[in-house]
Amino acid sequence: MNVRRAIVGCAGALGLTLASQGAGAFGMMDVGEWKVEFSGNVNGFLSNVDCDSGAGPVLGGLACGSLVPTDYKDTNIRTGLLPSWLGFHAERTEGSTKYGVTIGFQPGIDSNSGIAGAPIDGGLGLNSSNFRQVFLEWSGGWGGIKIGRDLGIFGSDAILSDMTLLGVGTVSDLTRGGGNTSLGRIGVGYIYADWKGQIQYSSPKFGGFSFNLAIVDPWGLVNLSGVSTDAGAFNQEAPDLLGSNGWEGKVNYAWEGDFSGKVWASFIYQKIESATDGVGSESAKGFDVGAKVGFAGFEGVGYYYQGDGVGTTDFLFDAMDLAGNMRDSDGYYVQATYKIPGAGTKIGASWGQSKLDLTSTDLTAALLEKNESWVVGIYHPMTSALNLVLEYTQTKSTAHNGNEAKESAIAIGAILFY
Repeated sequence: MNVRRAIVGCAGALGLTLASQGAGAFGMMDVGEWKVEFSGNVNGFLSNVDCDSGAGPVLGGLACGSLVPTDYKDTNIRTGLLPSWLGFHAERTEGSTKYGVTIGFQPGIDSNSGIAGAPIDGGLGLNSSNFRQVFLEWSGGWGGIKIGRDLGIFGSDAILSDMTLLGVGTVSDLTRGGGNTSLGRIGVGYIYADWKGQIQYSSPKFGGFSFNLAIVDPWGLVNLSGVSTDAGAFNQEAPDLLGSNGWEGKVNYAWEGDFSGKVWASFIYQKIESATDGVGSESAKGFDVGAKVGFAGFEGVGYYYQGDGVGTTDFLFDAMDLAGNMRDSDGYYVQATYKIPGAGTKIGASWGQSKLDLTSTDLTAALLEKNESWVVGIYHPMTSALNLVLEYTQTKSTAHNGNEAKESAIAIGAILFY
């Protein structure tokens, strides 16, 4: 078991990023028959945000100034997209079976709650913190089983391939005050994989092929825009196993060599039962495809997703209109980076967008049509563990009636892995 997944909850994915940045060894000690490891990171950024709200709201928009159409500028010292992390991992082997447990603690720097409209920082303010990981697992030649809370499968490769994982990306009204993390490219190119209760099977590798399948604790609808059905009108209680839980899965093919990379495809499904007569039940479902390739210091990423009732930004956010009809959504991003030989400095640029369609019964055209952003970044490894970061991100949110909000954000800071 690679303890680097204790940092992001997905084996190997961020480990590739860490390896490319030259991260050092992780601490380990033997306690009886158990090997115990601690690892993680601390990051901090000076973030400056300039918001142009336009003439009206963009309900569900992510560019700052979308939710409350007011121009503003904001500067704070905050945590980036990757939360600061303290990961604990313990494992032992009996015969051909390996056992392990992982617990992750993720505190934020800024003492504001990160919720739009919350008071500014003040005395006795408490910073935001999460426990995103707590799971047990065991594995052998037949594959592996994981039970607990960890990163979801659908959309996980998208976020773990996002270069803003080492930076800040989009700030938005949602994280203007700091809180636990920024958004990176969440909601502007992919739906957040998030941290979910699950039972997951991971296959062994068949050449370069592997697959994952998970039963996931069901989630409720979220009315971020104010013009969507929320969990008060729907629940996730259905009489059968398939209906009462979510399902996520992925197939993956990876190869090594001078021209290395991987391709993947994943899906998400959850049945939603109505608590209101006359509406019935619905099925939220989506799929994605992606590829990541590298050659001679260059690396490219391409990703696309599409969903029916999965919402935008996060799973089931603004997924249904007020009449209970499901909204279609899709999105993509492309990214290119280059690591300068010798210096190891990585420069990169990315572009992406997430779109949300109106239904035939949507009541307001001020609902979000699309969030889009482009990002340029410089990521320099001062040492094998310390990385300096400079990023510029421009995000635009557009409503179906043409309302717009624009966000320009500059972030400079550092991230230290241990």
